[in-house]
Amino acid sequence: MNWIVRIFMGLLGLAFLAGLLVALGLYIVFATVRWLLTGRKPQVVMVWQQFSDLRKGAGWGGQRGFESGFEAQRQDDIVDVEVREVVDDAPRLPSQRRG
Repeated sequence: MNWIVRIFMGLLGLAFLAGLLVALGLYIVFATVRWLLTGRKPQVVMVWQQFSDLRKGAGWGGQRGFESGFEAQRQDDIVDVEVREVVDDAPRLPSQRRG
């Protein structure tokens, strides 16, 4: 009777593993199709690229770990600001009172 339980548990484990592999395959197909349609990379790809960048920047002579990855990102930021002069005597909108 003990060998029947072992066979059953082994088959149950294989079925669970097969289910995980099928779910992973479906996610890969879904993420790839969404990537092609929207142009947005899947989160897994983005995380993998960040870790790869961190690994490259964490050499002996450079900065360490997260600092190098985030510092490079800050240098590429673009700030677009519209400058206008604020005049004290400029016409204001009339105040609306609730009555």
